[in-house]
Amino acid sequence: MRAIQTSLVAAALALSGAAFAATAQPAAGEAPYVDTAAVLPSTLTRSEVQAQAVAHRPLSGMMNASIAQTPSTLTRAEVRQATVNAIANGFHVQSGEQS
Repeated sequence: MRAIQTSLVAAALALSGAAFAATAQPAAGEAPYVDTAAVLPSTLTRSEVQAQAVAHRPLSGMMNASIAQTPSTLTRAEVRQATVNAIANGFHVQSGEQS
């Protein structure tokens, strides 16, 4: 029994030896880095950066990515009449759950 355990332990150590043969990898954030691009300090002044920030303000509010629509030149009566004509010609207004 002791010989079987010893042989199993020896086999396990022989097979696991490859796991220890790998090269050591640096921990996250440690050198050597893969791409060492040169980082240069900014040449802009504070006032230039502020001017750029004011010129390109971030979007805020609801539906900020939509394109602003131009005001309609149609009157309410014209829109109502166009809707009545469309329904008379077979247009189905899709509203409700079974539309």
